[in-house]
Amino acid sequence: MRTRHFLLVAAVLAVGMAHAQSGRPAPDDGIEFLPPADVSVTLGDGLEIVSPGQSVRWTLTVNNVGINGLAGVLVTTALSSNLSQVTWTCRATTGSQCTSNGFGALTDSIDIASRGSVSYRIDATVAPDASGEVSVSVSAATPAGYVDLTPDNNRATDTDTVYDGELIFADGFDP
Repeated sequence: MRTRHFLLVAAVLAVGMAHAQSGRPAPDDGIEFLPPADVSVTLGDGLEIVSPGQSVRWTLTVNNVGINGLAGVLVTTALSSNLSQVTWTCRATTGSQCTSNGFGALTDSIDIASRGSVSYRIDATVAPDASGEVSVSVSAATPAGYVDLTPDNNRATDTDTVYDGELIFADGFDP
């Protein structure tokens, strides 16, 4: 009988020690483990200066470099008020999905395969009376139930200066 109790106690201690060394809390510790995700966005138009009335095309790419495919990544954009005629199209890599096209500010719930991507082309016209700057900002929100390992790369902004022909001679040296 003593041998059985000794073996039972030894087995319980061994399991407890193995659990403690694993670094993972026991299921009843109240800690929820979420699977990892790693979404990132890039945005650019290759320009620094635009002119009033000019058509501009931005390329927006949402990447999933994580090990898990993700359903329901919410992609949203904010556009300068001095942009008009905004349209967008989307293409996705195999296993990923997005809405094929739309107009105005982009709001799309996408699915991205592990190591997959979704790319948008955003076309807009700079207003004829625009001045200052035009910008497009984007964010991609990881769906509930996942923890993004690098959330700082889920946002991007591209800003261009609007060319002002009046300022070129504003220094008083014009003829």
